[in-house]
Amino acid sequence: MIKNILKPLSFILIPALAGAVACKKSGAHAVGRAEVPEMAMIELYNYSPASELEERMGKMPDRLLEIYRQMDGRKDYAAYEPSKADKALVVKYLRLLPPVFERVFREKCVGLYFVRGFAGNGMTSWVVDAKGRLYFHMVLNPDALKNDLSATLTEREKSCFLPVPGGRVSVNAGKKYKGLAYALFHEGSHAVDYIYRVTPFVEPDFPERYRPPVPRSGNVFTRAWRNYSLPKPENDYRLRGKITFYGLGGGPKLAFSEAPELYRGLAGSPFVSLYGSKSWAEDFAELAAFDMITRTLGQPYKITLSVPVARPLVFEPMRSSKALIRAEKLMKRLESL
Repeated sequence: MIKNILKPLSFILIPALAGAVACKKSGAHAVGRAEVPEMAMIELYNYSPASELEERMGKMPDRLLEIYRQMDGRKDYAAYEPSKADKALVVKYLRLLPPVFERVFREKCVGLYFVRGFAGNGMTSWVVDAKGRLYFHMVLNPDALKNDLSATLTEREKSCFLPVPGGRVSVNAGKKYKGLAYALFHEGSHAVDYIYRVTPFVEPDFPERYRPPVPRSGNVFTRAWRNYSLPKPENDYRLRGKITFYGLGGGPKLAFSEAPELYRGLAGSPFVSLYGSKSWAEDFAELAAFDMITRTLGQPYKITLSVPVARPLVFEPMRSSKALIRAEKLMKRLESL
């Protein structure tokens, strides 16, 4: 999940590069100052580059927790301190991904935290130090440590729709792996995107001065998207603009009676999930996550709609040739990083 951390939080002025200069043949010049929100300041995290990744998995700092409570309007958010077994599971699942993922986590993650009651499965956000070097922090929902993949993805999908008697959406992604696999694959993709710039940019308000210079995905995303959150006309589908999750954005806005049309639209698009059709950043994270779930883990990905007085409707987005071709291109790029 990506949220705009610039708008809801107060700003603190710090030097973009702490007075450093960029030296070129034509001479040196000061880079200047940048507005950086408190959440993006590395000082908030007590980060030590020499620390092991497992040491950076811990209880969320009190101030950061308060920022999240304010940002989401959720006073009930509570820090969860991961056990040794929880940390081991994170590392185990991380090593299922292409090597670039673990490298990015070990080199660039300033903190990985769990928050009880979190709205969604997770969130990844950028962090910078006084020299303008880019890092990230990640928040995960501890429910993903106990619920299996199917339960985790079903809860997400259900949150799209207004409840109705007799109407049900379910996702079968197997029971062998915990929901943490999806959460880590998805959020880890955002982390790689921040550090390596896989998509043109992870979020519109992510300051350009911190973005790596060249996107790494070629035209995988610009061919599918007109801009950050609007697909090209041939890839768009009706009702897509009403998609929300977890009660965010004023949702749910979709009646369950609209679900069949919505999923038929998804089936004709190059996207692998409703969530992935919200922006090119989520498109990337979902392509990577579901490629890992289906191809690497060997699990199913099947969405079933049970509607009143009708036969169930079944959709398997990763069987779409459009999605498979895009996922294959993307994973080759990630393997090469």
